[in-house]
Amino acid sequence: MNIISWIFASIAVGMLVNLIIPRRLSVGFLGTAGMGVLGGVVLAFLVTVFGFAAELEFDVRSLAAAVVGALGGIAVMTLWVMRYDKR
Repeated sequence: MNIISWIFASIAVGMLVNLIIPRRLSVGFLGTAGMGVLGGVVLAFLVTVFGFAAELEFDVRSLAAAVVGALGGIAVMTLWVMRYDKR
């Protein structure tokens, strides 16, 4: 059940960050939410695999890792858009 909480937390972070990112750097709601989910699930999975969070029950540490991963994924995407967007 952890993965469901990771996905919802990452989507929420993606929605909030989409409101903050300037329009010229935004890739839209789906792009921001998608990168947030990707980053959040990957980091939360790694935290769980390496034993820093509980595996089969809800854990605040894995949820916090999902939020941090979502922010990291969105930051990487924004830096990529800033670097390679030629608008």
